[in-house]
Amino acid sequence: MNIEYYWRIRSSLLLLQSVIGAMAFSHVMIRRKPFWKRLFLSTAAGMVLLYVVRAAFFPNMVIQVNRLDRIFVVILCYLLLTGIILFCFQEDLFTALFAASAGYVAQDLGGTIKTVLRLLPQVEVFTRSTGGMIALDVVVYPFFFTFLYWIFRPFTRERGGNYDNRLKAVFSTSALLLCMGMMRITGGNPERNSLSVLAEGIYQVLCDVFILLVQFGVMERARLSQSVDTMRELVHEQHEQFRHSQQSVELVNEKYHDLKSLLEGFQGEIDPQQIRKLKERIGEYEVHLETGNRVLDIVLAEKRAVCLARNIEFTSYVNGAGMDGIEELDLYALVGNALNNAIDAVSALPEEERFISMVMYSRDGMITLHMENPYAGSVLVEDDLPVSRRDRQYHGFGVRSMERICEKYEGTLVFRTEDQIFTLDALLLQP
Repeated sequence: MNIEYYWRIRSSLLLLQSVIGAMAFSHVMIRRKPFWKRLFLSTAAGMVLLYVVRAAFFPNMVIQVNRLDRIFVVILCYLLLTGIILFCFQEDLFTALFAASAGYVAQDLGGTIKTVLRLLPQVEVFTRSTGGMIALDVVVYPFFFTFLYWIFRPFTRERGGNYDNRLKAVFSTSALLLCMGMMRITGGNPERNSLSVLAEGIYQVLCDVFILLVQFGVMERARLSQSVDTMRELVHEQHEQFRHSQQSVELVNEKYHDLKSLLEGFQGEIDPQQIRKLKERIGEYEVHLETGNRVLDIVLAEKRAVCLARNIEFTSYVNGAGMDGIEELDLYALVGNALNNAIDAVSALPEEERFISMVMYSRDGMITLHMENPYAGSVLVEDDLPVSRRDRQYHGFGVRSMERICEKYEGTLVFRTEDQIFTLDALLLQP
């Protein structure tokens, strides 16, 4: 089949390739149902529209070069791509612009690589027909889009607030306009020699890669900014929780002693056996502990009450003496998060299998924390850190907070799993 036919349908293929390229960056976006039917029909309609527009308004675009009609067709392709994304995904305009820009730049990268490959004599001979060109497209674009998917997956695997950001959408659109202006005017110029085509191709690849890196660098910066905000919120919540826990412990201890005094007043009026049982019963809720550290007294009393309510056997050997060099909130967050994760893990087990053991002490300027607890199923790991079901709302920030605290005091945090037992070891150096 004559190669001229390929160039007549090139604008339609441009849209198809851009749609496929956009899918590499859109896999976490919210899909409309039926997604695949919407995608097929909207892409087919867009391809037909592009073919009709090119044939009706730019019939000579195939044989003429250096004309602005090329840029017009590309802009129309980008607008159609944005419309297809809006039609297939439950996203706003700015998110669609962002995904469309990434998809088009990916297509442009694939097209540039294909142009460079055609400089090889064997490939050039093979692509002198429409069938040869389409075969090259089938080889280059799917392979390259799959490569981009895996390369940028660390930036796109979490939906979060990464996509719906107006600044990123505006930047992406501007980057696309820059990308279009680089080679669309000069593309296809018969006066260029092979060396010029190669130089322009390398330059275009570098520019496209730079655009994608900056585009997703903006995304990563937004993600890190969101992470900082979340960490600040978590630290604030832990500070408030520590303050309320301190007040609660004092209040519970006060009421406990009031109840003991009240029972003493009933001596001689109530059976001594019943008074003894009542004292034992309320004694379970006494939260007064003396570890040698006020913060540890509070957090252990708080978690001990939770374990009691959930029928969890909590055994601990804690000597808090010599830990005054650790900031109160850091100590509360480290032990509190560790116990929260352990409580969450054992709560999913039958009552007879629920236990948590904890050892913590200071020796020779080093603070050691060792915890063990059973768990059901498997341990979820994100970025080489375990994440509990409870901690999912913060995307692992509870564990990351523990890691940050250990690093702050030049220590280490190690997790191990063996025989359905989860083990945590933390080591901190005294300032």
